[in-house]
Amino acid sequence: MRDIELAEPDGEQIAAGPHTIHCIDLGTGRPTVFLHGGGPGCSGWTDFGSVAGSFAADRRVLLMDMLHFGRSSKEPFRAPRWSYHGQVIGQALDAIGVTGADFVCNSIGGSAALALAAERPELVRRLVVTGSEPVRRGARPPTPELGVKGRTAWEDYYGGAGPDRDKLLAIMAELEWTGARDIPRWTYDLRWELSRDPALIALGPDWSAEGGRGIPQDLEEHLGLVRAPTLFLWGDRDAFLVPEYALGLTRLVAGSSLYVMANGPHHMEEEQPAEYTAVVKAFLDT
Repeated sequence: MRDIELAEPDGEQIAAGPHTIHCIDLGTGRPTVFLHGGGPGCSGWTDFGSVAGSFAADRRVLLMDMLHFGRSSKEPFRAPRWSYHGQVIGQALDAIGVTGADFVCNSIGGSAALALAAERPELVRRLVVTGSEPVRRGARPPTPELGVKGRTAWEDYYGGAGPDRDKLLAIMAELEWTGARDIPRWTYDLRWELSRDPALIALGPDWSAEGGRGIPQDLEEHLGLVRAPTLFLWGDRDAFLVPEYALGLTRLVAGSSLYVMANGPHHMEEEQPAEYTAVVKAFLDT
């Protein structure tokens, strides 16, 4: 790991229906919501802290922790998963008076934003999606072994003796980054802290329909309703889904496009922040 420190800024708790959503609000200008991925301990700051300053130079950056993640609340729910997460993010934006925003999303954050773009199109202006699996059709990992590791990561991390540092490092190095060498110490330490939230552990690791994390949802019909200009930004070394899957998504979202980053991992915004920022800004500012 790289011995780098980056302090997490103070955030605020926003009421969103029966939940509270934690949000770090930086900069001024066009509102841009950043939604993180679904690994243990992920939050808006762990996933996008490395690039937040670059975007906040000329935008209002809203780093939101999705329900069940980071410093947001952990109430269980039983509703279609991505629609519900999108609705909660929409309620949080309503509460702070944001009537429309660009969205930049990793993994599960992209699925939630796509659901929101279909159901409340006025809220989503432009959309960048990285490493998400909003539809099951065509979903294929680079190797069967990585497919198993991706599907069982949460169960393995919270099962047995529970979370430990070696398990977390393995998930980050094997599934999210291209090895442990470039993982910043601050990212790892903060994810270790957030992954051991007692409310999160009490919620449990079950992602089935009975587990309190929402009913699994396929968004194929939703994607035809998305009208926001959308960029699917994929790493050619994404451990969860091959770039050909993202190409299939462009055929479901009208007018969308695909950019494949050479040597890009699942968390390319962290491992390759300069190229990631340049590509995203070019799209958002078009």
